[in-house]
Amino acid sequence: MAESNDDQKRVTIALKTVYCHKAQGVMDVDAFYVAGGAATGPRSGSKSMTILTSLVEIDSRQKKIFAGDGCIIFDGNVHVDDFVELGLQFRSMNVDVDESDFDDKYSALVSALTADVGAGVGSLAASASAKGAVAGAILSATSPALARVQARASMYEDDVLGTVQKRVNVFDYPDGHSGPFTWKFADKYPNIIEGPDAWSEWDYEVGYTVEVGPAR
Repeated sequence: MAESNDDQKRVTIALKTVYCHKAQGVMDVDAFYVAGGAATGPRSGSKSMTILTSLVEIDSRQKKIFAGDGCIIFDGNVHVDDFVELGLQFRSMNVDVDESDFDDKYSALVSALTADVGAGVGSLAASASAKGAVAGAILSATSPALARVQARASMYEDDVLGTVQKRVNVFDYPDGHSGPFTWKFADKYPNIIEGPDAWSEWDYEVGYTVEVGPAR
């Protein structure tokens, strides 16, 4: 028997802003983007979605706003006693790569990410209820999916500036708009490989919201 709408809530999780305290690049602005996805627990059918934002050019002490459908991490009906788990990578395009390469391959990157994340989440079966399992499967699928399309040598792989694994339990959020909440990630240590005077450091905040309402 199908569940009634009384057993479900509509959950929308969206990126809102990115604030760069300090960019990774020394001479150039960062070409920042977010990749990964989200999926429900088994009570809601282990439904998955992926996110791949467009590139955001951002420099130190700048704030940018995410807009459009590309900022939606998850949007769907979820059982009131279920959860949505997020697995996200915050990435910066390597300075040696032309940004048009990302734009040209965007559709193929989304398709690869969707296929790999869906397969990873689907393989969990009953173990999906273990906290972190869904997010871990999403993150494990993200880098290989992107690399398969980009087909770059390891020296040209984009940098992962930070990751998020988060479980959103539906019953923890009241109906309505919650947030903005913030994820913070930074690296403030010298890159010894390039010498004692070379630093590879960054400091970011990404804001997001959770909206809960009647199923539809």
